[in-house]
Amino acid sequence: MKHRRTVGLAVTITGALALSSSALAAGGSQLFSQAACGSCHTLAAAHAAGTSGPNLDMLQPSSGAVAGQVTYGGDGMPSYGGRLSSAQIDTLAAWVATVAGHSATTVTAPAGMTKAKVRAIQAKLASIGYLHHSVTGTWGPSTVAAIKSLQHAAGITVDGLWGPKTAAALASRLK
Repeated sequence: MKHRRTVGLAVTITGALALSSSALAAGGSQLFSQAACGSCHTLAAAHAAGTSGPNLDMLQPSSGAVAGQVTYGGDGMPSYGGRLSSAQIDTLAAWVATVAGHSATTVTAPAGMTKAKVRAIQAKLASIGYLHHSVTGTWGPSTVAAIKSLQHAAGITVDGLWGPKTAAALASRLK
């Protein structure tokens, strides 16, 4: 039985990959949003900055890995096998595998931000559970996602930009 599911999954994923890129993007993006994947996962292509699940841009999972995880759940993630059809799961999985880690968005550090300042901000974000990446001193997608999560939790504008309100929100959580 398990073997049949794997074979069926491979065939269906191939079908999902055969969709036009615009159909795949529209369907995958919509499913990611409808299933509220962004509440747990970071994925730049979906403008998602969740922190309780893996950062999909960093993980860059295969479509098969995504399909299996979405279908069966595990490691804290619920199963969506009973909520989404196989075709929906395959479309979502193919889209995530296609866009994860390949965002066209370039992330640049704020003016005057040194590597030492970035390291200090990253270390503070990591200490309170917002940054799930190593402290590198490089202002990148993981740092921006952590800042967006902090901003969301603080009830301030979620834009991923570092400014006085974000600095105050971080300082208040470190007390």
